[in-house]
Amino acid sequence: MMKVALEVGQTHHVQKRVQYEDSSVSFGRKGIETLFSTTAMVQLMIQAAVELVGEKIPEDYVSVTQKMEFTHLNPTLQGAFVTARAELVDMDHNVLKFKITCHDELGKIAEATQTRHIVNKQVLINRAHKRAEMLEDRIQ
Repeated sequence: MMKVALEVGQTHHVQKRVQYEDSSVSFGRKGIETLFSTTAMVQLMIQAAVELVGEKIPEDYVSVTQKMEFTHLNPTLQGAFVTARAELVDMDHNVLKFKITCHDELGKIAEATQTRHIVNKQVLINRAHKRAEMLEDRIQ
């Protein structure tokens, strides 16, 4: 049985100042390049959950996203500080469920739920290679 040092109720947060690279311009969305993009926001939220799990699982395991639902509530300008806070709200064997919120200095900008699975790294890689074999058969 896999040993983990995780407990329901644990939290972790990450913070960053919104930069130009975090804006919607990277998707060709001119005219709103001063705004924090949804993609960058979701990336920060995922980072908070990943770092919460961190090294609390065996070295040959990794947590991967299985499902995520989010709501982007408010716009945020470049230069603002944004904080994503992940809380582990449920744990059933290798399935972890998180509640994640994202705030800037003015209040909540987003909320999400995320389900992550703890999986063996090598098994995951082998599975990806096995799937890729189907493509090789089509190319030849």
